[in-house]
Amino acid sequence: MLPFSLEEFFDWNKLNLHAMKPEDMTRAAVLSDDYLRNGGYPEVVNSRPLTRSYLETLFDSIVWKDVAKRHNVRNITDLNDLALYLVSNFCNPVSANDLTEELGFSSVNTTRKFMDYLHEPYLFFFLPRYNAKLKIMKKAPRKVYVVDNGFVQAKAFALSDNLGRLLENQVFIELLRRGYDTDKTIFYYHSRNDKEVDFVLREGTHIKQLVQVCYDMRNEKTLRREVDSLVECAGELKCNDLIIVTNEDERTIEKSGYRIKIVPFLEF
Repeated sequence: MLPFSLEEFFDWNKLNLHAMKPEDMTRAAVLSDDYLRNGGYPEVVNSRPLTRSYLETLFDSIVWKDVAKRHNVRNITDLNDLALYLVSNFCNPVSANDLTEELGFSSVNTTRKFMDYLHEPYLFFFLPRYNAKLKIMKKAPRKVYVVDNGFVQAKAFALSDNLGRLLENQVFIELLRRGYDTDKTIFYYHSRNDKEVDFVLREGTHIKQLVQVCYDMRNEKTLRREVDSLVECAGELKCNDLIIVTNEDERTIEKSGYRIKIVPFLEF
């Protein structure tokens, strides 16, 4: 079970995501922004002032009770420090080796074990970097995502809104809802020139679609950076189905023989 999807969140607020009238668009934008920042836990969607305190308590309960108690973790402080580090660095690549050094843990094996423990209750997900060679893929850092954006607002150490990363996290969770599996069918990718695409969606041995996420595409430099990364990765992965998910931009552009759909998150 996952928290409310955007569609379910709209249904709860008596608004049909798929049949909106022009007069609904302002309210839809407000609800979408609310969902992006505060997540979709059913217990708090009707009482937003309580979101932070409720999710802070829930996060601590999962770490201290569900995880630590179940696995008889002795050093609960290290487990909690790792959980806080991960929620503060969501959408970033992490590795057990780097985390062990960064947090001063006793061993890499302990870090790996704690990461697995935190994934078990679906609090965190770890996305592999795609490579045709499994051995190389296993060694690459994995990107960390959290099950609900509300946890970021409640627990992360952040000095800004990080709307771009919040949107990327939300797109990842939506892809999980559609049945993609971090062990088999969804990855991220770095090109040979270190250009990145956020999500590689695979069907069998075939790369089905590449999904890039960018909150605001109005700046020409940002547009060029995101499109160039997507096109370069598409060339290496032999994929023609390309999409960029934004906050509100919608258009189709062509670059180097590729047709790229830019869609707002509401439509995606």
